[in-house]
Amino acid sequence: MAWRRWIAAGAAACALATALTGCGPAAAGVDGRLADDWAALPEAKVFTPGAEVCHENTYERTGRATAYRPVDCELAHYGETVYVGQLTGPAAELATPPEPDDVSVAPAFAECDERATAFTGRQWRDGRLTLELTLPSSAAWQGGARWYRCELNELTTVTDDADWVQRKGSLRGSLPTGLLLGCFAETGKNGSVDSMPEIDCAKAHNAEYVGTFMAAATRKYPSTDADWNYFHDNCRKVMADFIGVAKSATSKYGVISWPYSRATWAAGDRGVRCYLWLETKKMTGSAKGSKGKGIPS
Repeated sequence: MAWRRWIAAGAAACALATALTGCGPAAAGVDGRLADDWAALPEAKVFTPGAEVCHENTYERTGRATAYRPVDCELAHYGETVYVGQLTGPAAELATPPEPDDVSVAPAFAECDERATAFTGRQWRDGRLTLELTLPSSAAWQGGARWYRCELNELTTVTDDADWVQRKGSLRGSLPTGLLLGCFAETGKNGSVDSMPEIDCAKAHNAEYVGTFMAAATRKYPSTDADWNYFHDNCRKVMADFIGVAKSATSKYGVISWPYSRATWAAGDRGVRCYLWLETKKMTGSAKGSKGKGIPS
């Protein structure tokens, strides 16, 4: 009985198939298999942002495709992407996007550093700027995204608590004069810096930015006097070139050596801003090219 039912079912199935598509030998050029005649689906593409564009929103470390709305740099914006690269090595092998102070992103930051300096046509740290990395979201990371964006952002200050600044115009090729670091009115006790607001160099001041030096990649963040001596010694070389004197002549002045932060250092930022420091004394005018004239000692 079961065998009969199987035959009946088979016949009914064939009858239904005949009504729909025909049952029996396949026609010439038809193999009876539909799926293998469909075109292959296109390979899924991973979103990658563009370079040399600006952003209407303040900086965010995570770059989501849904929130990606670049604007013309001539319009009001915050950050500017100077380069987009691909993470490789240990950073690319992580299960999730790296943390901001992860040593694995140091090669990416070093690349951003070079690209930002080339983009602006000078050491970008000469301005009230910070260089940040934007990385894919966790979801995009799981989908294979390994890009990083190098973002230059203007700040209200690089010496105190800062906020983002909205601006117009690209930083490509030059830094506006109003963006360049100049003179400062430093306050503090026992060699510490409590506050260091910018001030017009034509007014009395006791500190001035003289330039930046790049510490060795293997150099640790300073914590001892010996560590700081390395920083101060290199900043005195920068100061000497700025003033136009021999390095030995700078011993009569104070110096402030300023790596940006412990977190940025861990992530590969080896740039150290250097400042001429007069402690309690003050001067007017810039020390640049003065050969020491007008600088109290």
